[in-house]
Amino acid sequence: MLKKNLQYYESQQCSNQWRTFLAAFSAEFASKGEVSDLRAFMYQMGRTMAAAFPAPNGSSLQALEDSINSHWSQIDWGWVALIEQAESLVVEHHASPLKVAFGEDALVWSSALLEGVYAQLFDNLGMDKSLCLRQRGDALEDGQLFVFELKKQLDEPTYFTRR
Repeated sequence: MLKKNLQYYESQQCSNQWRTFLAAFSAEFASKGEVSDLRAFMYQMGRTMAAAFPAPNGSSLQALEDSINSHWSQIDWGWVALIEQAESLVVEHHASPLKVAFGEDALVWSSALLEGVYAQLFDNLGMDKSLCLRQRGDALEDGQLFVFELKKQLDEPTYFTRR
């Protein structure tokens, strides 16, 4: 029954008028380069997409989560949970439409779109430049959950860079 519910939910996630186009786009796009190049392009698309977001409320973590979710709700793109941990901020994006829009095989590169959106939103809030947002692992929950981590970027020890 759970699988049937998920199939129904996914059928509602992407407008029928766009399904054929997005499937063709995804197939053609995926054939044009390496995964790292596809991710870089989608990451930049996400940063550009974030420009359409209203300025997020950064007065508290809960206010930030609520303001981002307000926008996601308006465009039917799922929801986010921001989870503070000792060394990082975990960004869980639930109910993503990416699998339905681009296909399961595209999850390896399409998730960079969300990474770019969140990176830009944090930059808009004046995020410390030593912090970096990166995806943590593959898609979870049958392509419906992506986890990102915002944490301090560690420099390589100097012995790696000496020659």
